[in-house]
Amino acid sequence: MKRTFGYDALTPSLRDFVVSLFRGANPLDRQVPLHPHAKVFLGRWKDSQAYKESFRAWADQMERELQIETTINGIDDPSVLGDWDTFEIFEKCTVHWLCRCFENGASTADLLDRIQKRRQSFWQPQHKEGYAALEHAVRLRELIESAELAAESIDAGVSRYVASWWRIDMAYRLCVRSLRAYGQVQLMAQVSQWVEKAYLNNFLLPLADRWSDQVCRLQRWECGSLTAQRQFFDKYVKPFLSKGQKVFVIVSDALRFEAAADFANRLQLANRWTAEVTAMLGSLPSYTQLGMAALLPGKELALNADTAAVTVDGESASGTENRSLILSVACSARATAIQAEDFLELNSKTDGRALMRDHDAVYIFHNRIDKIGDSAGTEAKTFDAVEQAFDELDQIIKKVANINGTNMLVTADHGFLFQQDDVHEDDMVPLPAADEWSYRGRRFAIGKSILPNPQVKVFASGDLDLIGEWSVAFPRSLGRFPLQGSGKRYVHGGISLQEVVVPVVKIHKARTDDTGQVEVEILRVPSKITTGQVAVSLFQTKPAIDKTLPRTLRVGLYSKDEKVLSEIKTYTFDSKETEARQRKVSIMLTLARAADAFNNQDVDLRLEETVLGTNQTVVYKTHTLRLQKPFASDFDEL
Repeated sequence: MKRTFGYDALTPSLRDFVVSLFRGANPLDRQVPLHPHAKVFLGRWKDSQAYKESFRAWADQMERELQIETTINGIDDPSVLGDWDTFEIFEKCTVHWLCRCFENGASTADLLDRIQKRRQSFWQPQHKEGYAALEHAVRLRELIESAELAAESIDAGVSRYVASWWRIDMAYRLCVRSLRAYGQVQLMAQVSQWVEKAYLNNFLLPLADRWSDQVCRLQRWECGSLTAQRQFFDKYVKPFLSKGQKVFVIVSDALRFEAAADFANRLQLANRWTAEVTAMLGSLPSYTQLGMAALLPGKELALNADTAAVTVDGESASGTENRSLILSVACSARATAIQAEDFLELNSKTDGRALMRDHDAVYIFHNRIDKIGDSAGTEAKTFDAVEQAFDELDQIIKKVANINGTNMLVTADHGFLFQQDDVHEDDMVPLPAADEWSYRGRRFAIGKSILPNPQVKVFASGDLDLIGEWSVAFPRSLGRFPLQGSGKRYVHGGISLQEVVVPVVKIHKARTDDTGQVEVEILRVPSKITTGQVAVSLFQTKPAIDKTLPRTLRVGLYSKDEKVLSEIKTYTFDSKETEARQRKVSIMLTLARAADAFNNQDVDLRLEETVLGTNQTVVYKTHTLRLQKPFASDFDEL
């Protein structure tokens, strides 16, 4: 033990050794110097599938007994911890410190670099949502600072939202979801407050103000740069039918554009899937009954002002059965509709194949986001519901593929507005004067002889291309009408970009593999190892975007006869940076005691990866170098 670890005690014992081992693995404790092999040993212990839980138990116990928290509270700069991950308190300290750095305006590059360096920590899985929340907050800050929220016309507004502004909504959603999942309210309080204020005051509100100014200038609800939602069937579904191809249309209630774009990006990374996102201008009012009807074939939409129910060419479009009938009539009985839950329960080999055989177009109606968000009791879980919707949509498209469907369209009836904090009373807009009100929602109200005022935009039914003798009032910007009992944070029905830019995701299942992993090059290695540590530089040749997937490698030194000579470090190469120098990684390896037996011999720097779906590793790349430590180093332990 003395030769291997440098452990020396007057009354040695196994427990005393453990205490010394953990003290020696604490960069804040200089009283117990151990040989470098101790770090290698701890690394293998943490990395062992069989024994890592015993490491966790001992680390927790030693953290308490050695009062590591008290020691950490006395340091000014937690960066002295480096990449040490002996105790979980190191991870907690790092997250706390990063929060303070963010609050104090640390640069994007510095924060992301520090987050990246903790990716391989033993304790990272317990704090991954905290790191994710910080990373999304950094991205949100960067996106808001670079955004120019000018909307000089309707066309300009929707074009810029589809091109880039949606990313701000996505960063906010992902950040809020991670903050909720992490659950450390006090720790993340200031980050959360900044996120809410920045998103609302620096993006959502000014954008809604400028966009509603343009909407208020319209005489009719139309946009030259986007296809109207009413044209969905003719533009997106009919081309497949005219070519004799089958198509599945998955309509996910309230899947707003940013969420659909995020889902498409995730799907694009999967093998054999292609996903292309386009946008439509949603129908007004932007609520479920009308949005669902607008996706069906038909010439005329009529809205009942008392019930808000919608008909297509005189036929009710409420419910799956009625929508299925409208599809069947329009497609000579070769189209139908089904609820997502019922579709997922079909036997793929029998009922699923029969559905595919008997129909050319199948609409699958899915409801997760609106079901959760559109209720005062559950609206706070809206962003959790988006992630659940992604999982369910993934199941649906895989089921379609299992019954030999290759062409899919994912779309929505409408989007939504959401903010995690409570809506301020200033955002409540009184209903304008009218002869009669027949239907009210948070973001729209239907009536007759509505008197316009500066707080609302009024459209007549004909201006919205709808049959009826009524008008509808929409609160400008982020305003909500008073409505007893309904939620305020999650709303739709109005004129905001988030509500009316409706996604269409074209999905195709290819027959051949179309993904590949990033390549990693060994960039710089010394020709000789002359100390107890060796620095290695690795380079990720391409960004991990589109179909180029990340690669996880184990890096270590080995003898020619396969003996491990250093600590083994795992690193995931998943950088999306387009700047080449940002994809360089430096790794420091500490030599194990076993390396002493191979002095003056050639050894291999080895990069290994795990075979997908197994625990087996294969060699990815190797580089030979000389282990040549000077004889004086043999006297270190004396």
